[in-house]
Amino acid sequence: MPNIANHPRKLPRQARSLATVGVILDATALLLVDEGYDKTTTNRIAERAGVSIGSLYQYFPNREAVVAAVAQRVEAAISEPLWLALSQRHESDLRSEITLGLRKSIGSHARVLPLLQILLELSSPPAAETAPAFRERQLILRNCLNAHASELRSDFDVEAASFIIPRIVGSAIDAAILLRPATLANGDLERALNEMLSYYLIGGR
Repeated sequence: MPNIANHPRKLPRQARSLATVGVILDATALLLVDEGYDKTTTNRIAERAGVSIGSLYQYFPNREAVVAAVAQRVEAAISEPLWLALSQRHESDLRSEITLGLRKSIGSHARVLPLLQILLELSSPPAAETAPAFRERQLILRNCLNAHASELRSDFDVEAASFIIPRIVGSAIDAAILLRPATLANGDLERALNEMLSYYLIGGR
């Protein structure tokens, strides 16, 4: 059962409402990075966003709901370009596809690193998946792997890989964000994941 406190009170539909929610989420992200979670109160969020506290409560029941919405927006911003690229690209060889995917994923995480560190420490990771979204991404990855079937190991299980790979890569990136953030910028994480995935998918060739 979903935690109602972590869901918006009402979903914005008109342009003005969408703009109001947007500035609330922008203000929350800035406050989390600048002042930390404890000082990111609903009053401070409304003040930073330039809206009334009543306007904030019109859309969010509490601070936790605003932070959860920030996490969802960050997750979409860092993951959608990657999955769009994977759904459209099958011309290159598989090693190039692996490099492209890892570089896009790690780079998009690195660009919002301070905010991701806070969200992960709050146990509100932006990589949290809804079941329909994860099934859609499994399908994209499965199609990508099937397009490179001639390059895969002879005993390769595409179905299992499409389930495992996003979780392995996502967990590794989350751990690096919290414990070894420098590896996102210096290439160490990309190289390690690239080597692991290349061997898993292609083998020793």
